[in-house]
Amino acid sequence: MTQNFIYAYTAIPENLNDNGMALPDWQDLPEINRVLNGAYRFYGNYARDGQYRSYLKKGNFLKAQVEDGSYQYFEIYNIKKKLQSVSVTARHIGFMANKNFIIDSFTANGNGTQIMNNLKASLTFKQRFNYLSNVGTTHQFTAKQVGPIDAIIGSNNGNQNLTGVTGGELEMDNFNLKLVKQIGADNGFRIDFGINLEAIDEDYDDESIINSLFLIGGVPDNDYDQDKEPITYGFLEIAGVNDSNRRIGKRENSECKAVDELKKWGQSLFDKDRIHEPKVTHTISMVALEHTLEYEDMYEELSSLHFGDVVHVRAKEVDIEVTERMVEYTWFPTLGKFKNIVLGNDLSLYTSTVNNQTQELKQKIDNRTETLVQNVLNATAWITGNSGGHVVFRPEKAPSEILIMDKNKVATAKRVWRWNLNGLGYSSNGVNGPFELAMTSKGEIVADFIKVGIINANVLQTSFNNATGDVLKLVAGALQIWNNKKKIMELTKKGMEFWNGSSHIGTIGTKGNPFPGVVDKNGNPVVSDGNSLLLVADNPQKIIGLSNQSGTGHLITGPTQFFVGNNFNFFGPNGSKAILTVDRLIVGGKEVIPGQNGGGGSGAGTGGYPSEVTSDADKFAWDLWSYLLANGYSKAAAAGILGNVQGEVGPSMNPDTEQISGPAYGWVQWDGSAYPLVGAPTWNGREYVQRLIAAAGIKQ
Repeated sequence: MTQNFIYAYTAIPENLNDNGMALPDWQDLPEINRVLNGAYRFYGNYARDGQYRSYLKKGNFLKAQVEDGSYQYFEIYNIKKKLQSVSVTARHIGFMANKNFIIDSFTANGNGTQIMNNLKASLTFKQRFNYLSNVGTTHQFTAKQVGPIDAIIGSNNGNQNLTGVTGGELEMDNFNLKLVKQIGADNGFRIDFGINLEAIDEDYDDESIINSLFLIGGVPDNDYDQDKEPITYGFLEIAGVNDSNRRIGKRENSECKAVDELKKWGQSLFDKDRIHEPKVTHTISMVALEHTLEYEDMYEELSSLHFGDVVHVRAKEVDIEVTERMVEYTWFPTLGKFKNIVLGNDLSLYTSTVNNQTQELKQKIDNRTETLVQNVLNATAWITGNSGGHVVFRPEKAPSEILIMDKNKVATAKRVWRWNLNGLGYSSNGVNGPFELAMTSKGEIVADFIKVGIINANVLQTSFNNATGDVLKLVAGALQIWNNKKKIMELTKKGMEFWNGSSHIGTIGTKGNPFPGVVDKNGNPVVSDGNSLLLVADNPQKIIGLSNQSGTGHLITGPTQFFVGNNFNFFGPNGSKAILTVDRLIVGGKEVIPGQNGGGGSGAGTGGYPSEVTSDADKFAWDLWSYLLANGYSKAAAAGILGNVQGEVGPSMNPDTEQISGPAYGWVQWDGSAYPLVGAPTWNGREYVQRLIAAAGIKQ
């Protein structure tokens, strides 16, 4: 889905197509609400630490896409800080024109363009706004000591406003203020809303119908005798009116100075304003309708409408077709979708007029604190009227619960809504349940499936393992897992954190650097905040283990680590040689001495010699020296032993030396001729040494 950006500005650019700072961090979906000849506002909640949050100030500007695809500018006039966000309210920049002032503007007889030009010419100071019109009819209009927007669609300082005088409508397109005959178009769009659509609320009023007019005009021109009365005509009626259905209303237009003019104007009230038709308003939740599969086509058609467009609707109350227009909408600018739209045919609700006692005064009350009782009663009427439902209050004398059933008898009813002090529930198995859907007085909702458009909650909690007490929570942007009221895991932008009771164990994430002293050859940290995936425990007592088989793996316990396994292999990339760098290497409990090419640690030869050791005698001496050091002898003791060996075998230092004409053998000239440690006395020194090696269990 394409995401449309909302842009922020400190001032409106000369080129309105220039983009400002894109605001990506809205906490919920921003909304634009527009009412015919009325409000045109933006509202949204933005993260307090969001990108470019500093641009959201009173007096700054936003640019957002509206329902016709154009981008409109809005002036921020209210900022309210919340715990984790700021609420932003802005109005269309067209209302900035009302910062100006008109002392006196009078048009004796002019069309829309002439009147708008006169208003602009009467402004106290220059502004960037263009005053335009396509209204061709001529009218007299006065604006005195009033702001221009108030003069056009407001109270006009107690006089009839311009939209009321001309029957026009104000279109705001950034700096263009245009008085038009009618916003939108009539493309012949027809729709039957039916009787079972919960997403559509129909408001029907036939009390204000007028089908017979008594008309009052003005005093004829050039006849200002104070005894003269204004012209009148009675009665102008539509076809089919008789004494049984006649409803008379009075209307006055002082601009009509002749009876023919007065009758023509009166007829326009029937033809254009449709005062003889019931007043019908349809409020449509587009979010709910979009997710109703059987009305997918209707949603697509309604989504194609624009503000002011005409719709021919079949009203379900009286089964007649009425002509309505989109007079209000709420729009999601980032999604490019309607939240809801209002269709209506009572345009007097959207034009504020004052003309003696002839204009109708109506007020539409939107009661947003409607009780649940009223909602249920409305739902009861819907069910009874369209599905044959039956409502029972019981017990009869002092009712304590309401039953809404598919049968008229409690005993035989299967589909039942039951509502009492403990809650509201639905059962398809009769009045005694079980109730597959329920809302209890404890604030619990029980359902197999819940279908919604948007959920806005502080905490979203679900139990996914009742046997062990595991609970999943969404809290303030964090995903948490709890067990028996103890938090064990939390996922945030820092990563995944773990607890054992009240003790924090560690984190898997990208934040922090547990290796501040590890640097590359250039002195730069190998790990930096945000660029590495890290598994970090809080202290050495919080052990990190990696294993795929019991008894094997890698344990990290602070400075001491354990590699448990039989074979450990180190390879370079693509099979190349690897380098193992350590300060000390212990093999078989013996330290490998640095600088001796790996020798000395096993008790055997060095396996290599320093470059200055070249002769056989030196090499024999080096082997013994390394052996003695590796097995715990001090350097002084090792030097003494080397001196003794040299005294025994001579300067060759060869361990394979037999005593000349004697029984001794080896570096220390072992002698088994008289008192052998192993076996019988012998003069063969080599044989005697082999006995000793065998007795000691030495294999090599």
